[in-house]
Amino acid sequence: MAAKSSTRGVRGAAVVLTACLGLLLTGCQPLEKTEPGPPEFRNDGTRTALSAEFAQKLSIGELALPSRNAVALNPKLAPFNAKGDGVTDDTIAVQMWLNAGGIRLANGTYRIVKGLTLAGNDRHFYTANAKILADGPNITALTVTGKKADIRAYIDGNNRAAFGLKVTGAAAAVENGRYENFRSATQSARAIDATTTGGIIVRNNVVRNVVSVGDKTRGNGPGFSRGIGLNARTAATANSVISGNRIENITGEEGDAIHVLFYDGTYPFKSGKVSISDNQIRNVSRRFIKVQASNVVVERNTLNFDLARPPANPGPAIDIIRSEYANVIGNKINPNLIGTGITVSGVSATRLRGIDIRDNILRQKDAKTAVNIHVMWATSPKVRNNRIYGGGAGVLIRSSTNALVQGNIRYPGIR
Repeated sequence: MAAKSSTRGVRGAAVVLTACLGLLLTGCQPLEKTEPGPPEFRNDGTRTALSAEFAQKLSIGELALPSRNAVALNPKLAPFNAKGDGVTDDTIAVQMWLNAGGIRLANGTYRIVKGLTLAGNDRHFYTANAKILADGPNITALTVTGKKADIRAYIDGNNRAAFGLKVTGAAAAVENGRYENFRSATQSARAIDATTTGGIIVRNNVVRNVVSVGDKTRGNGPGFSRGIGLNARTAATANSVISGNRIENITGEEGDAIHVLFYDGTYPFKSGKVSISDNQIRNVSRRFIKVQASNVVVERNTLNFDLARPPANPGPAIDIIRSEYANVIGNKINPNLIGTGITVSGVSATRLRGIDIRDNILRQKDAKTAVNIHVMWATSPKVRNNRIYGGGAGVLIRSSTNALVQGNIRYPGIR
């Protein structure tokens, strides 16, 4: 089912602006465009057609166009008087501009030393040919609190900010942006972080260079580096999409490129309704994709690694932890110096249902002995039609019942 943009749509804003030569002129109409929406999930983890609610909230074409006056607000003019020279502290000026309804930054580099907040529903923020330079220690460069936000931003953490973008409202779209150079020695570091049950699109962004140094104690917060994180303390009420992003160099003590977590204190993890697809990921210090949420699809991602040395705390390339109805389909895992290719792990008290691992290509050097696909504590898992190159055991199923292992092919060498 396709969601079509209308004269109200701004997910297709790039089309609108191109047609209008960069201006929202009176009477200008967006070009008609259709785009398939992400999957809806049933309770048993299978996918259905896109729901009408999700199409309305998250697909291209559901937000009102910003007004001509709001787009024209220039942060460099009075009363804001930002400099945009990359040296002056523009924090107050840019925050005033956002409070006044500003949408598109004028060209320049806007240095901030404290975090900015974009409040209110149906807000839009575009940097276009500008950049936010976040130059305060451990700050979050931009926090978005309202519903249905549309964010297309370039945020450089300057290896001082800990977080780039933090979203707490439902039904946001974070697209076509660039988030790089986030670092902390005392807390977690994240380029894009969303806390919502109400769905989000994170699509076609470049995410680079995120480091949390850590304190040599795993699992306690400091040391968590994330490229894209999505989390909530209860089950999702709407679908989310993490797709088409280019993510690289997520390092530090525990560096995971993509991490999804829906947790209320019970297991299995709660339903996340997340599709993680078509991302290009290069170099992590722990995992490429970590899933702690049920009802998740991980498909067509390409995972690369070209660091010369193995990290201190390697984990599985794709790690599905205590999560039911997880489909891992058509991913390409290239040779790396971390651990298992694909791991799905439950516990004896909660065997996982709805596990399907198929059509993946896994490559590792002959000398590497890690298991390629490892499933434990699952009920009726399916491991089918995977191609496995190089060393290590192909498929290992442990402490599980009624497993279907079929059509998996082993090849010598990585090819």
